[in-house]
Parts: sequence; structure tokens; C-alpha cells
Amino acid sequence: MLESDHAYLSQVAELISRDPPLTSRLLRLANTLIYNDSEACVDIEEAALAAGFDKINQLLLAAPIIQDLQQLQKEHEHTNWTEFWQHSIATAILSREIFSQRGETCRGDLDYLAGLIHNIGKIIIALTFNEEFEKIAQNHPEDEDEEIEYEKALLGLDHAQLGAYYLYINELPEEIIDATQFHINPWASTQYPELTATTQLASNLARFAGIPGIENLPTPTWENIEQLASWPKLFPEENDQHHIREALRPTLESLPFFLQTMI
Repeated sequence: MLESDHAYLSQVAELISRDPPLTSRLLRLANTLIYNDSEACVDIEEAALAAGFDKINQLLLAAPIIQDLQQLQKEHEHTNWTEFWQHSIATAILSREIFSQRGETCRGDLDYLAGLIHNIGKIIIALTFNEEFEKIAQNHPEDEDEEIEYEKALLGLDHAQLGAYYLYINELPEEIIDATQFHINPWASTQYPELTATTQLASNLARFAGIPGIENLPTPTWENIEQLASWPKLFPEENDQHHIREALRPTLESLPFFLQTMI
């Protein structure tokens, strides 16, 4: 697309937004090389505009995304990384949908980005702690809390903490760092609790829709989702809760088919 004479920036930005590692790298490029000390860029199209086609092309050449994925699949042949990307994108789409249903918006693409990158710590575990990752992949926890405790027992910290630290050292916006660190326990977030709660709810809704990711977690029911701390936090009124269930139904039903064609 970059080599085409008819490529539009919005099309390039939309394509980049489907890839969590590439999105992270583009935002880092825009914020560290262009924005410097000004307000952090969290809009993918704005970052693409700031970087320009030449810089994006350099980024593509420098970032070994394909090699990383091939290495992941080679080292962890029992892990379906396509399902990881599908869950990440589904969480991003549902995060934006939740904000929309609440009649609110995030600065730039923060809602989408928080959902897209929330599980990036799992990639770090796979690349850095090979043996431990294999044990985690074979574990069948009853819920996310048990999953976190198992990771801590093996590594001393969990994928959410690892992911947040990775995003911090790569200078991503603090809102996304916070949502990544606390997406399992949104009540622990004191800075951006609504974005964090949205990420948790969106991730669980993605699993409810049959887009589980690489975790061996049980598929949640609506009753499980309503028991999440994020559900009453985002939709405290019973009428709002009924409305969101009905409003999200078309998206939840269509997402699996949409993602199968995308990835």
C-alpha cells in the first residue's frame, strides 16, 4: 500500500491498527522522535501523519514482526498465535463500542489501543521465559485470578505487570500502561479506572463471543460478566445494563466471522 500512488493515510493507519506490535512501534516513533516533550500522541492516524510514509516504511523494515511471529510459532507450536491477535483486536473493537454506548470518547485512539495491547505481556513471557511459558500454556485455571497467581508463582510477577513495564520503558501513554497493568484487577487502578474497567469488560466479552485468545480459561457466561467489578462500575444502573446487553449483541455475534476474514 505504501508503494501505491493511490494510498491514503487513513487506509495505512487503519491497516496498522490491526497489528498490536506495529501499533506500539509507530506510537513510540511518533512520541520519541517527533512529539518529544509535548502531549503524548495516542491517535494512530495522527502518528502516521507525523511519521510520514517514509518513516513508516523504515519502521516496517526495522521491526522484525514476521520473524518474531514465526519464531513464536516455531518455539511454541502448541500455541495458536492467530487466536491471540484475534482476541486482541476483538478487545480493541469492544472497548471502543463500550465507550460509544456510554456516550463517551477517549483521547485519540486510547480506547482501541488499550484493548489492543492489554495482553502484550504474554508475548514477552513467550519470548523471554520459554520453559515457564510452556507450563503456563498447559495450565487450565478456573479464572483470571488463578491464572495470575500461577504466573506469579513461576515468574515472580504476572503478564499484566510485565506488559506494563515494557510499555513504560518504551514511553507509551500512561493511560495505556495503567490499563495494561490493571486489566485483571481494575479496582486497583487509581489513575484511569474507567479505561481499565473497559479493557477488562471488553476482554471478557470477547471470550464470551467465542474469541478466547491463547488462555485456557472457561468461556464466561453473562452471569460471570455481570459479576466482574467493571460491569457495575461502567453501568451502575439496571436499565443501562439491560441496554448494553442488547446493544452489544450484534457486535458479539458478528465479531468471530469478521476476525476470521481479517486474520
